[in-house]
Amino acid sequence: MNLSSILRCSTAQKSNPYWRTLRTVAATTVIESIKKSARILIVCHIRPDGDSLGSGFALKKVAEKLGKQVDFVTDSDRPSHYSFIKCFYELNDKKYSGYDLGIAVDCADDTRLGKWLSVFNKCPNTINIDHHRTNNRFAKVNYVYPEKSSACEVVYDLISGDDVIDADIATLLYLGISTDTGNFMHNNTKPETLAAASKLLALGADLEAIVNDFYKNNTKNKIMLTAKAIESMRFFKDDYIVIMTITRKMLEECGCDITDTEGLIDYGMSIGSVGVAVCMTEQNVRSYKVSYRSKGIDVSVAALMFGGGGHKLAAGCVVNGHYEDVVRKIVKSVTDGIAE
Repeated sequence: MNLSSILRCSTAQKSNPYWRTLRTVAATTVIESIKKSARILIVCHIRPDGDSLGSGFALKKVAEKLGKQVDFVTDSDRPSHYSFIKCFYELNDKKYSGYDLGIAVDCADDTRLGKWLSVFNKCPNTINIDHHRTNNRFAKVNYVYPEKSSACEVVYDLISGDDVIDADIATLLYLGISTDTGNFMHNNTKPETLAAASKLLALGADLEAIVNDFYKNNTKNKIMLTAKAIESMRFFKDDYIVIMTITRKMLEECGCDITDTEGLIDYGMSIGSVGVAVCMTEQNVRSYKVSYRSKGIDVSVAALMFGGGGHKLAAGCVVNGHYEDVVRKIVKSVTDGIAE
């Protein structure tokens, strides 16, 4: 049984001692691959979020502790609202080439690597660390664990037994776990998630800095955009579905960019009658980045209809077309899921 097969085992299989042994082998393989490499490329997904940044920077710091030369890149601009991260400006600060190991973090499929996919594929050894159920296992070693809350929780599992987590690494991993669980409010928060977060706090994770720098640090521009997003809400199916739209004009008027749309969908989810919230962000003419959130139905199926993917309760895709046509397609993608 190879590692990709091992990591597709069922939840029931994962509860037995044999599975736990296999997970230890997988973790050892990842750790040993880092130790045996000289130059490492770490890639996170386009439009990076707290989980992709936290997991990527944490692995970068671990590898550098082991004396490795490491570049951490994404096919997007640095998201300014994460500039409080101490090593933020190391993202996309490419210094090396001729990598012998490529690590992808938090990438549900290989297209999420963008322009870095070709560089990643040229690495003699590649590792895919992720938690998305729809991951297409694109690397030579695939550590994909959909039961985990976040890529940061997966990374924590990989490195927690090696005495390499200092306060800075703990803070990075805590940031990713916190943001991907909606600050521990989403149903991907499991006992193991809280246990990992507790251990990271004990290792020195700076909770106060995360709360103040991320959760309590909105700009006036972001609040203006939030108001416009709420005003844009349209309701369907007896208020069970809400769609909010962010246009490029709205971003320009508020002095924001696409990274400022993160978290806006939560306002839709906060409405009691709503079972599915959708945020459509115009990224080009007749092209929309679509995010789904659900309180019950499987929205990853809806996203897959458009070539996207994700989790049961949180998924995304890109849908092209005229605005009203896109809205109709999105509503249908959700109602088809309700019918099933």
